[in-house]
Formats: sequence, structure tokens, C-alpha cells
Amino acid sequence: MDYALAVNGGRTSSILPYLTLHMQQLGITLKEIAVISAFLPLANIFGPPIAGLFADKTGNYRLAVFLSLLLCLVFHIALLFVPPRLDSALTLSCGPDGHALSSLACDPCDRLNATELSLVLENCKFTCESPPPSEFSLCLPSDHEPRCRSFNISDQIIINGSVSSVQDGKTCSYTEIIHEGEVFQEMVCPSECPIECQATGSFECHRPDDDSKGDGSATFWIYFALRMIATFFMASLFTMMDALTLAVAKKHGGDYGKQRFFFIVGLATIPLLAGAIVDWRKASTGVADYGSAFYLGAALTLVSGLLVMRLQFQVEENQENILKNVLKLVTRMEINVHFLMVLLLGTNWGFIESFLFLYLDTLGAPTFLMGLTLTVGSLVGLPVMFIADTVIHKLGRATIFALSFFSYSVRLIGYSYISDPWLVFIFEAFEIITYQLMWVAAMTSCPVLAPKGLLATMTALTGTIHFSLGRGLGSLIGGYLIAAMSFPAAFRTFSAGTFVCGVLYVVVHYFYLRKKLPQREAVEERGEPHEEINLMQGRQDTAASHPNAHRPKDSQI
Repeated sequence: MDYALAVNGGRTSSILPYLTLHMQQLGITLKEIAVISAFLPLANIFGPPIAGLFADKTGNYRLAVFLSLLLCLVFHIALLFVPPRLDSALTLSCGPDGHALSSLACDPCDRLNATELSLVLENCKFTCESPPPSEFSLCLPSDHEPRCRSFNISDQIIINGSVSSVQDGKTCSYTEIIHEGEVFQEMVCPSECPIECQATGSFECHRPDDDSKGDGSATFWIYFALRMIATFFMASLFTMMDALTLAVAKKHGGDYGKQRFFFIVGLATIPLLAGAIVDWRKASTGVADYGSAFYLGAALTLVSGLLVMRLQFQVEENQENILKNVLKLVTRMEINVHFLMVLLLGTNWGFIESFLFLYLDTLGAPTFLMGLTLTVGSLVGLPVMFIADTVIHKLGRATIFALSFFSYSVRLIGYSYISDPWLVFIFEAFEIITYQLMWVAAMTSCPVLAPKGLLATMTALTGTIHFSLGRGLGSLIGGYLIAAMSFPAAFRTFSAGTFVCGVLYVVVHYFYLRKKLPQREAVEERGEPHEEINLMQGRQDTAASHPNAHRPKDSQI
């Protein structure tokens, strides 16, 4: 099971970082990307509960996971076959030997005749390893003598010309360059340090055999439909893997935290391989080929599916009225408290995920530092995963949840007072509690709280509430707070609210949950079929027969 989790974590992390870049490569605009991102939470919300109900009703967790894997693979790979929007996304490279105009989503070299265009060059950057100069020269040779002009790296340059010659099918040079009323045959940048600029063209780009130009709406709608379905099954896969891991760990007496360790390893390491492959392809072809990351994810998906199907494991089919048991999920107070607690913690997670990078940007943080926060947040908690179940058993789940609220409060107020962005790593270390330990505690609470035959559904709802509803709520509240006040003030306000939520959780636990949960936990430890899944194989009673013999310490607070 551990290898399947590692491969699944790697599969996910090899695709997710490149989805937005791939959308831009297809010519999907930033506004359209925002629209797609706004609708994706719907797939995240509905996918896991549906998959959970299917798994609980059939009792075949392996099949639910395998189908989610397979359909997630099919629809993510299908994204690579969405027809690109034919636009003028161009890159102009210029050096001592001349210039080259390349296109990602649209290849202007497909046109047989010269195409008039007007280029606006911006976001220029030097591409050499030596210290670059502050300015660069753009020379337009003529019949008399070269005419050179110096530009600042931040200048916006407008050039008129026409595409009329082809090189290797991927790049093309354009001749008869018209700049400030004069006609030139070539463009060179004599500096030892070549330069690369984003070029926005005013021409309409279409293939010679196109009967109509179209408005490119098909690209958006095809991508939108495929992405929604792909996200539906990816979200289902996440929660079903958690449910399967919990069930297998229960059957074999394993630790969920140790299994989670391998998932995080895959999540942290495979992106490096995917990034290296994308860079290698770009170096050899001159074009960023994000499809290679998708195919790496596809290969890992197949491996993960084979490993899952080899598991000799099955859950007893639920013969009861599943809708009746589902009602218990919304009528039992202890389950409602669990969902509310997960929602509030997810709101903190969503707020930080949505706005921390923006805040660090205002502090002048380099891009690589922002990416490093994700790596550090994952790696610092890895050693803890080996002892997570032991720590949670010693301290009690309620203690972990309370500590998570108070740790989030410390993180948020700590962020608000830093002036050096590198100090962010001090507070990123709190992810050991707010994410790593908290999530193990939340997942291992599901077998205790789940009504009979609804472990997968309970797990799915927990994940959906935290990662989808919680993130959305955190983004919404955070957006209004930041719009009404400064970043530091918004973080401090959120910190205060989180502290109050932590205090309320302690009060509710002390006066209600402390008396309610131990009975369920004692029965769950003995492996009795109270109101969770009945395993067909490997069920053993513990030596203790008294309900309090091995009582977990969830009543400590």
C-alpha cells in the first residue's frame, strides 16, 4: 500500500503544477482561467461523496479507487488533445547571429504567403550566465550602415514587419522589417548576451486549410468540460485512497501516518523529475512541452492502479439502507462538530494558500523562495509521519485539533509581523501540527465516527469540507478582509478569529465530546462491528474486554 501511495502522490504532483501553464499554451486567457478555477470547486465538492457512496454501497474499495485512477488518467491526457486557440503568442529571440520568431500555441510558419504583422516586444530578459548588462542594442542592418538603438530591459518596443521565410517548422524569421518608417532586412543584437522577449502580434493566426477563422470559443468549452470531469475523478481519487488506506491499516494493524509518509515523499520528489523532463524537452526542441509531465503522470497512474488491484482486500457489502445511514452523518452532534472543526481548520489553510504568496510578494520575496515554502512545509513533517499515530494516541485527537487551531493563530500573527520574507520559514514549520498531524488525526477519526458501512463516505466528506469548502471560505473571507485593510491587519484579524475558534472547540469537547467519544473509540479499538465497516478477513478482538482498558486519550482536554 505504501508504494501505491508514493506513486499516487507523484502522479498528482507531476500534473498539477503544469495545468495552468498548459492552459496558457492553448491560448486560454487569464479571465477564462479565472472562470475555470471558479467552477472547479464544484467538481471537488461532488466527486468524493459520490465515489464514497459507491464504495460503501458495493463494498469494493479497490474497484472505486481503480475506476477513479483510470478515468482521472483518461481525462487528464485528453486535455493534451484540446485544439489550441490560434492566437499570436510569440517569443522573439535575438543575438549576434540574427533573430528567430517562435510560437507555442500557434505557428506562424504554417502560412505559405507573407503575413503582415505588428510586434510589441516586452518582458525582455537576457539569457546568458554572465552578469547581464542593463541595456541592450537592437540593430537593423540596411544597405548603407547598421542602425542601432539602445533599449532599457524594461522598454516596450514596437516593430512592424512580415513573416515570409521558414526555418525547421518551429521558428521563422521575418524580413522586410519596418521600424520608424525605414525598411530593413534583418535584426541582430550584437551583445554577447542574447535577449529573449515576449512578442504580441496584431495579425490573425490561422492554418492555410481553415475554412473559417472562428473565435476560439471551442478551445475554452472543450477544455472546460474535460477539466471539470478530470477534476471530479482526481478529487474522488484523493479521498478514496485515504479511505482504502484507513481500511487496509485497520485490517493489518498498520499506522495511517506511516502510509501518509510515502504519499508526501512522492508529492515532494516527482515534481523535480517532471520539471527536469520538461526542461530537457525544451532545451532539445525549443518549445516547452508540458505533455511530457502529463505522460509521466499517466505512467505513474498505471503503476498505482496495478498496485491497488493486487491488494487482497475487500469490505463487506452494505446490505442496509444506505440513505438511512447517510442521515446519521448530518444528525449526530459529534459528527457535526467534527465537520465544523475540519471546515474551520480548512478555512485557515485556504486563507494561507490563497494569500501568503501575495503577502510575501509585497515584502519583495523572490519567486524561488515562495516555491521553497511548499517544499519546506512538506519535508519538515516527514519524520513526524513515522510516529504520528503514536503521538496522536499519547496526546489524543482532541489535543491535536486544539493545538492546530492555536498553531494556526501563531502562524498567522507571526506572518503579519515579519519584514524579511525569509523569516516565513519559522512559521512554516508549524505545518507539522496544522497539516501533518492534524490530517492524520482527522482521518483516523473517521472510523470512530462513521455510521455503519459509511467509512468511505465519511472520509470523502472530511476531505471535501477541508480542501474544497474550507479553501473557498478562507479565500472569500480573506479577500474581503484584505480589501478592507492591509495584509498584516487581515492576517492578525484571522489569527484572532482562529484563536477564538480554538477556545470554543476546547469548551465543546470538555462539556460534550469528552463524554461521548471514548465509548466509540473503545469499541473501535476492539474491532467490534459497531457502526463502521465490517472487514471480511482478519478481524481480531483485542485482549482487553473492558471498554476502558485501552481508552485513547481523547478525553485529556
